[in-house]
Amino acid sequence: MNRVLDRLIIVTGALALVFGICTWLVRDSKGNAHYYEGDNTVKLCEYIELQMLKTDTELIPYDGDRIRIQYRSIMPISVMLGDNRLIITESDELKLTLMTGDPEQFRLRVYLPKNIYKSIIVTAAAGDVDIGRIDADAVAVTTKSGAITATETRSQMNLVSGSGDISLGFESVISGSAISTRSGNAQILFPSGSSVALAYETETGEFSSDLISGSVEGSFMYSFSGGANLIRAEVESGTLTVNEYDAEDEK
Repeated sequence: MNRVLDRLIIVTGALALVFGICTWLVRDSKGNAHYYEGDNTVKLCEYIELQMLKTDTELIPYDGDRIRIQYRSIMPISVMLGDNRLIITESDELKLTLMTGDPEQFRLRVYLPKNIYKSIIVTAAAGDVDIGRIDADAVAVTTKSGAITATETRSQMNLVSGSGDISLGFESVISGSAISTRSGNAQILFPSGSSVALAYETETGEFSSDLISGSVEGSFMYSFSGGANLIRAEVESGTLTVNEYDAEDEK
């Protein structure tokens, strides 16, 4: 255990040194701090964890063999690398009082090699989270007010937001996936002909779908094409929209 801890400390220290070299605090001509930015690569890890505050986050698949971390933010972003685990954290210890430029420019982009990951966990306060065509055994995203978008997913997804909207688009439906939002709206898309069982729970929310004729009120269970893969959707007061798309048209 001590050897493992020592190795983690050494690796973390070395990585912190690298980020100290490759991370810039950008200032104006008067010396006022504007933002932090960095562009670094680390070795491939199967366990990914992001702990974000305000900065929008993207997880993007690409053809490289190392994880690339690119960001511009108004608060420092730290990286810790352990045995097969990468943890990225947006710190609230130092808050810059001056921010210039378009807020859309402030973003964390994590480029992930096309690999099968064991676990990806993202937590965010106000920032939005976008997840591309990532392969993982399990993906969990939780935000307080940020929106969550997952496209072309082939992973088991668990997406939770307090007041943000959620959009979940499957390339192939993975049973056990779930979405939940208290006051935001939600959308689920899956390829036409997918065998899906939808467990929908709501208090005062609404349901919309081209796949069901007539109106639906309150919580219910619905089956599409045999209902082999269960998806749970809890939308307390917003609108849940569920539709199919033609996978051939997307190619």
